[in-house]
Amino acid sequence: MRFRFYLLLGVLGFFILVWTVYLFSVQVLDPHNLAYERQIRYNSAKELLNANRGSILDCTGNLFVSSVTYNQVDIDRRQVSNWADKNGKTLDEAYRILAQAFAENTSLTEPAVYNRLTMNKNLSSIQISNKIKDSELDKLSRCFNEQKLPGLISSFSSMKRIYSKGITASRLLGSVKEVAEESTTGAPRSTIYRLKGQNGLEATYDKELAGQYGWREVMYNGAGDRIPYPSLQEKKPVNGVNIRLTIDTAMQNVVEESLAEGVQQYGAKNAAAVLMDANTGRIFAMAGVSADDYHEDLGIVRVKSNIPVSFLFEPGSTMKPFTALTALDHNLIRPREKFSSGTKKFGGRTIRDTHDYGTVTAREIIAYSSNVGISEIGDRVGKKRLYEKLIQLGFGQKTGMNLFGESSGIFHKLENWDGYSLHSITFGYAMSVTAVQLAAAYAVIANGGNYVTPYIVDSFTDETGRVIEKFEPKITRKVVSKAAADTMKAYLQAVVEMGTAKHIKLNYVTMAGKTGTAIKKAEGQSGYASGKYTGNFAGFFPVENPQMVLVVVYDEPNYEVRYGGLCAAPTFQRIVERILFLPNCTILPNNKQMIQNTIMSPNLIGMQISEAERLLRQNGLTYNIEMHGDSTIITDQFPKPNVSLDKTHPIVLVTGKSESEADKTKSGVMPNLVGMTLRKAQQVSAHNNIKLKINGIGTVQSQSIIAGTQITPGMTCTVSASM
Repeated sequence: MRFRFYLLLGVLGFFILVWTVYLFSVQVLDPHNLAYERQIRYNSAKELLNANRGSILDCTGNLFVSSVTYNQVDIDRRQVSNWADKNGKTLDEAYRILAQAFAENTSLTEPAVYNRLTMNKNLSSIQISNKIKDSELDKLSRCFNEQKLPGLISSFSSMKRIYSKGITASRLLGSVKEVAEESTTGAPRSTIYRLKGQNGLEATYDKELAGQYGWREVMYNGAGDRIPYPSLQEKKPVNGVNIRLTIDTAMQNVVEESLAEGVQQYGAKNAAAVLMDANTGRIFAMAGVSADDYHEDLGIVRVKSNIPVSFLFEPGSTMKPFTALTALDHNLIRPREKFSSGTKKFGGRTIRDTHDYGTVTAREIIAYSSNVGISEIGDRVGKKRLYEKLIQLGFGQKTGMNLFGESSGIFHKLENWDGYSLHSITFGYAMSVTAVQLAAAYAVIANGGNYVTPYIVDSFTDETGRVIEKFEPKITRKVVSKAAADTMKAYLQAVVEMGTAKHIKLNYVTMAGKTGTAIKKAEGQSGYASGKYTGNFAGFFPVENPQMVLVVVYDEPNYEVRYGGLCAAPTFQRIVERILFLPNCTILPNNKQMIQNTIMSPNLIGMQISEAERLLRQNGLTYNIEMHGDSTIITDQFPKPNVSLDKTHPIVLVTGKSESEADKTKSGVMPNLVGMTLRKAQQVSAHNNIKLKINGIGTVQSQSIIAGTQITPGMTCTVSASM
């Protein structure tokens, strides 16, 4: 008996010892690495808080781009069930109360919410929507708190960029893409979400717009559910800055519309223009347009290149003034000195002019665009001086704007010049430039000899409008003397007064500039492409006190209008006219006589020729008619409707195709666009050959041409849209 007792006592003692050793090893030695599991179970994790992406505004503070934040809202059905039991309600009644709360405070309908609440009853929680705006969530949360409703769970879902001005400045502004990455902070279901700029200004200033993420500590139980816990830390996110541009929306619209008209009129592949302050480098408008931009989805247009800073072209004769400017700055030519024109051999190369003007002065070389004359001046300047001056003028290097996709151009180092380079460069070959480079170089002439760095951002501001950083004009260097620059102004004014651009002269403002034409390089091979040209015009106004520099470029216009004087120069004139009569333009503020001599061009599109002629005669306006086929209906006009113009300026009326041809283009009745998305409305309009002017975003709420109205191809319909 005693033996059994001691045996039992020994066995129990052995097991107690083994258990004690095991517990000691588990708690102290931790052979199963349970400390890590305890850490996950009981320690806090960090959850990332997304920052709001900053807005982009024009120079007056009007929105170009803004952001809308969407939240995901779920309902915990276990909490709803408990709440219903405590308040003596059925689960169905509780669901209907919640559905009504959603309908009253969000854009969701009561039936839609109720259907979500009652679907898939095996789930403990159900997603109601992932498109709840911040403003809606605020109202919904307030409603749930006031009525003590249960189960509301919200979390960040996504962010969307809103481009308020439609196609205006679309290539310049660029676009974003969504980037989502799993967090490594240990928080369950924590995702790093951001909008990343992929081109345009969205990419250039992505870091500033994006802001900085915040975080907060959260506690989760073993089931992965968040639990309340005191003294958790939090760092609030820093929202991205708002960027105020130097761009003037009214001027941007004028430039883009003029380029779009030109692309259609001249059959060009692409067009570009830069409008900048001659004295400060402030960019008022920067536009690039392709023939198919107005027929494509805006999302596609925004990812295209920003033509004024990325498209390279040989400038042709718009380079001639810089060779002459270098000669003037070094006192190598005299005002009355005569040079050759026509045809002349330079070494083993024969250079020809379009016309033989006999002997010409330096002023006439620029006015008539003589290749021979400028080559003679180039010989006097020499390679080294010309190279150094063109470098000072900004060629072969980026402008300093640092815009996404900006090219430095092509300008070979002096040691790589061959025997033809000097003369080729004097009239704009053997080098390539961008439109913004050319504008900055012409600003040197306009402002008296200083190179001012172009800039497009006026300031960074915070959410309250407080200026964080202000950008000021920057004079980088003195390039030429004021005397040389002023002399060249007179030469360039002669181009408009008597030379290759005399057809664009206006009687109420003085303009100066230079036409340029160059045959394009063949793609993927040496030599030049037959029949493909680039036409451009660079200039400034008014000559006596230059305020604005404007460069216009057309890529591959129709062969018959390939010269810069026939395509780019008329567009230059059209833009200048429209800019001068904008309400905020102060270039000609006190010219009352000029204002009295102006009139708003009437809208004649859709009228019979006889009716339009009668209206124009009543107002004392002159006009020309361009007939296309045998139609007597006006389908287009230049200048466009509601544009200020001089009373002496003729209006060009364009008639449509013949009735049989019109049938082929599906001329007929105006479709009903109300209720369509803007994308769908653009597709329908393009299919019916209707030009669409868009105000707002979202779905179409109204249209200027009533559905069912008889229309002709090319008519413009203005639609208003809202979210």
